[in-house]
Amino acid sequence: MPTLSIFNPTSTLGIISTVLGGLGLFLYGIDLMSSSLKSLSGNKLKMLIEKATNNIFISILTGFIVTVLIQSSSATTVIVIGLISAGFMNLKQALGVMMGANIGSTVTAFLIGLKISDYALFFVAIGTIFILFITNKKFNLSGNIIFGFGVLFIGLELMSSGLSPLAEKPWFEEMMITLAKSPILGVTVGTILTAIIQSSGASIGILQQIFHDGNIALSGALAVLLGCNIGTTITAILASIKSPKEAKQASLFHLIFNVFGTVIFLIFFNGYVNIFKTLENKFFGLNNKLTIAFAHIFFNAVTTILVLAIIKYFVIILQYLIKEKTNEKQATLINKLNHELIKTSPVLALESAKAVILEMGNLSLEMVKLARIYQNENNLNYFTKILELEDTVDLYEKTIHDYLMEMQAIDLPNRYKDAQMLMLDTIRDFERISDHSVNLAEFYKNRYEWDCPIIGKAKENLDHYFDIVLTQVNDAIICFKNNDKKIAKRIIEIEKEVDRLEKYYRRSLLIYNNELTTDENPECKDTHYVDILANLERIGDHCNNIAENVIDPHYLSSERINPSI
Repeated sequence: MPTLSIFNPTSTLGIISTVLGGLGLFLYGIDLMSSSLKSLSGNKLKMLIEKATNNIFISILTGFIVTVLIQSSSATTVIVIGLISAGFMNLKQALGVMMGANIGSTVTAFLIGLKISDYALFFVAIGTIFILFITNKKFNLSGNIIFGFGVLFIGLELMSSGLSPLAEKPWFEEMMITLAKSPILGVTVGTILTAIIQSSGASIGILQQIFHDGNIALSGALAVLLGCNIGTTITAILASIKSPKEAKQASLFHLIFNVFGTVIFLIFFNGYVNIFKTLENKFFGLNNKLTIAFAHIFFNAVTTILVLAIIKYFVIILQYLIKEKTNEKQATLINKLNHELIKTSPVLALESAKAVILEMGNLSLEMVKLARIYQNENNLNYFTKILELEDTVDLYEKTIHDYLMEMQAIDLPNRYKDAQMLMLDTIRDFERISDHSVNLAEFYKNRYEWDCPIIGKAKENLDHYFDIVLTQVNDAIICFKNNDKKIAKRIIEIEKEVDRLEKYYRRSLLIYNNELTTDENPECKDTHYVDILANLERIGDHCNNIAENVIDPHYLSSERINPSI
């Protein structure tokens, strides 16, 4: 392909303009392919990654498939970090997907080695027809993919023509000789180059061309290749800067994975070079670009196998290095609720909100459990912990409410509007459960200050009542999570028993009042006992609200309790 530079193609300016122009086309082609593939798939790629199970091998396969489809390991890792931030994925799943993404990224180098560039203009022509002459959106996006594929190889050829004159430059020859002699320098060059252009595909494509033209020895090329793997991690690191703890841990893993693999391969570097020198001589011949492609695949596959053998230690290291600070709670919560999803994928936005609501529900459950413990054990730490959790629950309630209300401007299908309303009601109920837990803690604190611990039959009654209410709260979380109408009906049935026991235990106060007092402190008789019963009964009411909403999202009852109570 002739150079398109306006300068003398052998001059420094000519070389620079041609290489940069080719690089621009190469990056544009990759970006056009990646963005069009993501648009064509809608939310399917995100959903595919989200469904990665706790089986790490499935996670690796998922990462590989997604990266092959969108031709960008960086894009895959950014999606993973977004899903972690939204609460859809845990760290272990993310590690598997990111390892798979590393292997999937090798496909670009393999395609470059297959001489598809001979057909680049044909792909551009077909893509143009799809874009300009077919109105169907899916065909347009497919045209973008095909067009981008062709432009990618045109850019690569342009870079090749620009790099060719470098072979005649003494300084370039000396630099390539130095890289071949110093693997660590080669790794450094590959890292810096890839970090600057943020595309390992582009940097490895340039490397393949330089190697193909005979301007760098295999040892130097493989050293640069190792550095390219490290440099590509910069995208994930940048994407995770404002993300929660697990997202930061995942991006750090991406870096540690490639640094770990590079160190291992540098230790056995001569053997690595000899393996692919033999393969090049026997199989690849003139098409030695495939040597780099297979060396890339080999590096990522072997590193994945090694890391899998000690993955639990990687998790320990990541958790030790990155811990969530207390003052990061609010930022973490806000980042879990990705506001971009509201516009790009309201369905995923609702799923994100649901995941955070479940966290809120579990915090409310923990508060009720702590209140029960505090009833029977005079330890001010329980009271302090309940108040701290109350602040967190209030933050959840406000943040989730604002997030859900932001969706009001989106024209959601009715079933999603029902889900949105159910969530708004549920966060109110969980918040009120936490409020009643604080009330309980304050009642117990007063009794302890007045030296009035709950004893005897009254203690037995309250312990039994607490157990029933705790079951209700736990069931409310489960029925909301799974939209389980069977559990919801069970909550409603138990609520009848909760109401009955509240009246029974309140009336029993007169019978057991002698067990609620001592001769030294007669005012202990009924201090807050009725209030405690009333607050536990209210917690049951809020669980009942959640259950009724799950059964019928349109449920509006005149008997429903006032949220301000």
